[in-house]
Amino acid sequence: MKQTTVFHRVDLVASVQSINIDIGWSQNNGKTQAGMRLLLDDLRTLTILDETMVDNYKSVSACQDFTTPHACVLLADMLGDAVVWFALVSANEKDEQKFLTLPGLVDMQANGDEGILRNGWVVKLAAPVVRTCTDRATSSLREFITLFPDSKSTATLDLITDNVVRVDCVK
Repeated sequence: MKQTTVFHRVDLVASVQSINIDIGWSQNNGKTQAGMRLLLDDLRTLTILDETMVDNYKSVSACQDFTTPHACVLLADMLGDAVVWFALVSANEKDEQKFLTLPGLVDMQANGDEGILRNGWVVKLAAPVVRTCTDRATSSLREFITLFPDSKSTATLDLITDNVVRVDCVK
């Protein structure tokens, strides 16, 4: 049987100012156990309920530091105000409230407005996305994705605009 990739549309991206978890909270078998409340960088409080779907963290680092402000970044698939799926990832150390490094792009959709990361996350793309590679120039983002697919690139997400603003080849 062929394994199907599950895509998760990232509707919400936010640096997390503080986290309050319920007793017994954990992330197991793709779902949460117990609930948590997140105070986001725009001062909204977001509640993640028990049994909410969570990322498997195979291609990004799960955030473990729930005490340091802005150590975690929330990426979530939303249905109205409700979190359907989420990933709570470690912030970039030097750019904690500005940028987040993610897996590279493997495709684009919606006339180039959205990109698909190699982990199946669907993210918004800036216009234009800066392409950086020291040994090879590319004429378009499509060409960059073709030349540097899968683990041969990374994507940089701007935490203010919630768009991928840069892609970099990895040697």
